[in-house]
Amino acid sequence: MRLQKEKALRLAQLFPCRLGATLLLVVLSPMSPWAHDSLITSNVIHRTFHIGWGDSTGTAFAIDHASKQYLVTARHVVEGIESGKAINLFHGGKWKNLTVDVVGIGRGEVDVAVLACSIRLSPSHPLVASGENLVYGQSVCFLGYPFGWDSGNEQTNRGIPLPFVKTGVVSAFKGVDVTKIYLDAHGNKGFSGGPVVFVPNGHPRNDWYVTGIISYYPQPRPSWQPVVDRKGTPFTGPADEPIGYVQENPGIVVAIDIRHAVELIDANPIGFQLPADKDGS
Repeated sequence: MRLQKEKALRLAQLFPCRLGATLLLVVLSPMSPWAHDSLITSNVIHRTFHIGWGDSTGTAFAIDHASKQYLVTARHVVEGIESGKAINLFHGGKWKNLTVDVVGIGRGEVDVAVLACSIRLSPSHPLVASGENLVYGQSVCFLGYPFGWDSGNEQTNRGIPLPFVKTGVVSAFKGVDVTKIYLDAHGNKGFSGGPVVFVPNGHPRNDWYVTGIISYYPQPRPSWQPVVDRKGTPFTGPADEPIGYVQENPGIVVAIDIRHAVELIDANPIGFQLPADKDGS
């Protein structure tokens, strides 16, 4: 308990304006979504890729389903993709062409695209594609390449640069025909198409599941706000104009349930056939 209190106090010093005294209650609660100390493991990292299509870049990830491997991303990242076309995949310090076939493209609010490749993209370390055990208030992580950045260390990941990792909390589920997962987290451009992963309650801390695909973060209008003082009054210069602006981030990230990707796969199971050993490491 003493260590938990010390940890809470250190965090409160780091984030006094947002968390304050309530942080102590969050950290000490055994039901807190931040209570576990799960670390992202290779079965997630090795499946996450920096991809490009046209003038945009984003994130994609590989999943295995019924002994075949597929590449999943957000539909808007590869808008207009067709079978036989090549996306770009960053590997070995440069962009390389990767020819794909379209397994399925989500319609309407289903911002999901599933692609099939003629090569194995990642080792098949277990990563269940399901949100069945995801609960309200669950802590999650999501991976990606914000602003086209990566964290390097390609030598540890088969030539693939390591993605950035962010954390969040499941704030809400919405939808019947289309299931959206709302996360309390800060989003950035480039995370689109990345995996949302979690460890179900009661499971070993390395037992990650992928539950969703990052779609977007809502942008308020206008998204640029003047810099203000504690009372909310803008700081102004000689001409009574604001001295600066900041881009507002609503702190909400929207993901699409992974079941929509699985449904597209089941309707057209043309993924890369995995060998019997299912390892490939």
